[in-house]
Amino acid sequence: MTQPTWTLPKDLLSASVRVMRPQGALGNEGLGLWFGTADGDDVSVTHLVELHGRGFTSAPLQLRLSWRAMSTLTNLAAELDVYLVGQIHSHPGQMLDLSEVDKEFGIRCQDYLSLVCPHYAQCDIKTVDECGVHVFEAGYYRRLARHEVAVRIKTSNSMVERLRVEVPA
Repeated sequence: MTQPTWTLPKDLLSASVRVMRPQGALGNEGLGLWFGTADGDDVSVTHLVELHGRGFTSAPLQLRLSWRAMSTLTNLAAELDVYLVGQIHSHPGQMLDLSEVDKEFGIRCQDYLSLVCPHYAQCDIKTVDECGVHVFEAGYYRRLARHEVAVRIKTSNSMVERLRVEVPA
């Protein structure tokens, strides 16, 4: 079985930091969801989803999406002919690993990509190497080693499409 690779638009990380930064300034985790497409094991991120509304709550070391928020996102992805391929969320300080809460209650779907941005997204990041890079496979999240990130994550010259989505409670 081959392992998936991900192609990220060249502006995805900087745009994701901008989406997460307001929550981080309040001392809360931030979140950017990534929609995309797949051709076999080649996954391309196409959209950055910025959430707002009562269905998304953020606190120190915690994020929550309501079931209606997830339904809204699923419907939107279907309309756009994409699917939820991954996310980036922020943690305090240099914390790049997933928390136990992330591992147990986060999205647990085969080949789901989950990046952790340090410093609650208050510092700019230029490359994925500045983040913790994790993939859900074989029933659990695994942090990718730097050499594996270099092989499995590429950057394209395309620009990400940013979507601001209101999610209900």
